[in-house]
Amino acid sequence: MPVTLLNWIVPVTILLCGAGLISIGYLGFTTARWGHALCVLAVGYALMLFETDRFTPFKQIVEDNFILLGILLTCRALQKRLNLKSSVPFDVALMVSSTTMIAISLVIFQSVRLETFFVQACCALALWTSALPFSKLARTRADRLLAATFLLFSMLLTFQCLLFIAAPDIDHVVGAWRSSIWGNLIQYTGLMGSIMLAFAVMAATSWDTIEKYRAHANTDPMTNLLNRRGLDALLASPRGRLFQNGSTAVILADIDRFKAINDRFGHPFGDHVITRFGAILEAQAGPKGCVVRLGGEEFAVLLPGSSLDNAVATASRMQRAFALERWLHIETDDQFTASFGLALVKDQESIADAIGRADRLLYAAKRAGRDCIVVDHCLSTDCKDCRREVNGYPACPDAPSI
Repeated sequence: MPVTLLNWIVPVTILLCGAGLISIGYLGFTTARWGHALCVLAVGYALMLFETDRFTPFKQIVEDNFILLGILLTCRALQKRLNLKSSVPFDVALMVSSTTMIAISLVIFQSVRLETFFVQACCALALWTSALPFSKLARTRADRLLAATFLLFSMLLTFQCLLFIAAPDIDHVVGAWRSSIWGNLIQYTGLMGSIMLAFAVMAATSWDTIEKYRAHANTDPMTNLLNRRGLDALLASPRGRLFQNGSTAVILADIDRFKAINDRFGHPFGDHVITRFGAILEAQAGPKGCVVRLGGEEFAVLLPGSSLDNAVATASRMQRAFALERWLHIETDDQFTASFGLALVKDQESIADAIGRADRLLYAAKRAGRDCIVVDHCLSTDCKDCRREVNGYPACPDAPSI
């Protein structure tokens, strides 16, 4: 069967998809690896269109290995996203197995159907071994999209393998298999799969870029903690419900006499103190806690599902850890201290209001002499006379610090 311009749509379209992804890679996006894989795949489909009257398995081996290599390269690009370990021996073994089975199918059984079956089976195996581990670790919307694309294509190739088992053999006429329904199925499966992959990679790259700039806008560059905008975004996200449902403790922390630290040791060292203080708060807050740099040397800590006693104990550990910190950058035995205000989020109260109450408690700690924790244990926001204590700490902004 003669090759027409229509037949060239498949490899040309795949090549254009690959070239497009490579071009976008020059703009700083991580798409070049995907583009190279599609270009290799396009070469394999293009070689299928160069037919010869002389029977030889070498041409089929080369074109099939290009197709399999293209699939393997897409799998490695997928694994690279999550830094999953790839196995070069597995890839080599798959290529050798594919070459051996193609030679046996063409030389011994003289069956293009078997040749196609083994190539499809090797491609499906490569896709499954990459898609399954990746899908278990996919967390972002971009990763879930890529996982779904690979799993869908893996299932499609597996289904085609079952079809090729039952498919009849085609007469040994040049172009007969390519122009048959089975040959067209292979070509257009590759075409649709490549287009799907290109769109999935573009969508994933766009989402990655959006998330990158969103994270940049929501993160404090010095401490890599959330900033005020990041806190608002967190509370508006599904994870934010964790802090708004049930009991949440809010701790406001501020480094004592920070201006004197800057004046005495310089701003670079002051930045280092802020960074270390944020790291101490984050370590003590635990994996479920959230630490936010509100500005300057002031931080907020949200502890979801925490009782008042547990929150006080956590704040006390933060206070001691910072006071015991040793500063090797300067020649001094000085201890730096911090003050803390602590409040529990009340029923029907917003996190912003709770932070405002904790901030007033923090200023009460400053007025009481610094290096202390002031705890709000009142049931009423307008309490003026409460003098109850929690674990030895004053329970009201009006109470003297202990």
